[in-house]
Amino acid sequence: MKVAIELPDELGKQFLQQANVKFFIQEAVKKMLLEQKQAIEHIGYAMSSIPNSVSLADELMLERRLEAKKEQQENE
Repeated sequence: MKVAIELPDELGKQFLQQANVKFFIQEAVKKMLLEQKQAIEHIGYAMSSIPNSVSLADELMLERRLEAKKEQQENE
């Protein structure tokens, strides 16, 4: 696969100073993809507790509604 990118002059100069540009790009892309995967996994792990919390909140709200309905029926 071929990819074309535009770099600012200073960054382009630093890039071209690499001994093996192809290897440098391959390693940089691998590193970035790994970091992205780890970040997504971390976010997924952090988010995994939210549905449980939401479910618990839903259960508590339902319980309170049922209690309120029961009290209302008793008062009628």
